[in-house]
Amino acid sequence: MFNRLRLRFRDMRTVSKLIAGADKQACLLGEERPGAEHFVLSALNLEDGTARRTFERLGTDSGKFQAAVEKQYSEALSHIGIDPPSLDIRPEPLAISKTFQESQASGQDLMKKLFDLKQKDKQYPLLGAHVLCAVADMQHGVVSRAFKVMGIKPEQLIRSAREEIHGNPR
Repeated sequence: MFNRLRLRFRDMRTVSKLIAGADKQACLLGEERPGAEHFVLSALNLEDGTARRTFERLGTDSGKFQAAVEKQYSEALSHIGIDPPSLDIRPEPLAISKTFQESQASGQDLMKKLFDLKQKDKQYPLLGAHVLCAVADMQHGVVSRAFKVMGIKPEQLIRSAREEIHGNPR
């Protein structure tokens, strides 16, 4: 009983850090509300290191993911006739103080999937690798397109993340 309560408390702290990190990532990119891509970036910075090590297992890192995300933003602008390189501007970081956390639809979807995943994986603490498992099966959006650009298949991501969660050596 005590271990279960301790695990829940730890999970609540992890969720708090994950949300705060996603908000920070969104603000750095000039967005008011975080999407799934911001939650992935946040997970890559969590202290447990499992998301970062999952990426290392796949031969990549957070910088490559961020570049792939930025490429998705650039391509979206290109499709509406704006050439981002010619603009030569970076989004202005936002300073937002929120009472309640609001996410884009992809961020909300990720949090629901993360909750469902955690219900099935009760014996382990919530880790950054769980976030990667939750986003791996997203078929649409910035994250799925970024993973395609990086050459990461959903089943590879899930397998590597599960190995990190369950402590399997490389």
